Amino acid sequence: MKKNKTVETVEVRSSINDNVVVSFEHTSDDSANIVTAGFAKICNMLNINRVQAESHYYVTKG
Repeated sequence: MKKNKTVETVEVRSSINDNVVVSFEHTSDDSANIVTAGFAKICNMLNINRVQAESHYYVTKG
């Protein structure tokens, strides 16, 4: 049985003004879900930890 890969656009948005900070594509066969992938992306970009990221940003499908 072959599994189809789906590509979703993930957006990390600012909690303050809802602006998109970063947008990227995420495939469904990746081991991380979109929320984990979104926070990992913003943490790496801004060199902050997950707790800081969760207090300033949120993750949505684009």
